[in-house]
Amino acid sequence: MSGSEVATVRWGSHSCQASLYGSALTTRASGEVRLVNPLMPGGTTLQEWYSSTSYQALRATPSLPLLHHGRRYRIDPRVVSVPADTFLFEVRFVDRFGEVVRAEILRAPDYDFEYPQDCAYYTLRLVNAGCDELRFESLTLLEADAHG
Repeated sequence: MSGSEVATVRWGSHSCQASLYGSALTTRASGEVRLVNPLMPGGTTLQEWYSSTSYQALRATPSLPLLHHGRRYRIDPRVVSVPADTFLFEVRFVDRFGEVVRAEILRAPDYDFEYPQDCAYYTLRLVNAGCDELRFESLTLLEADAHG
């Protein structure tokens, strides 16, 4: 796998905006998270990370790094789901006025995206796409190889 590592992102504290009612969420000392809920509907946000936050509103610091405009990046997830590959990532690009300028859905095996010029910050969501169980170790953000 080519590309230089930008950051490794862990689950962190549970996002106040993700609702996981009825889920069994277990965190190990290693930081690995196991989430089980066979009744959770598809499209449910499991976790959300931010590159910019309002500390007053969320009581959290940003967990995503700042990125360079116009460059390509790739997410390398260390995530296992049952059934296999039943999760996806949604990247939302937000301008300086707080408006979403673009959103991209990233599915296995292609987790590449380009950071737009008109973007001030971004959020990354881990979304249920039909999984009954999910084991999340981490995700690594890489600068994508310019050659593809």
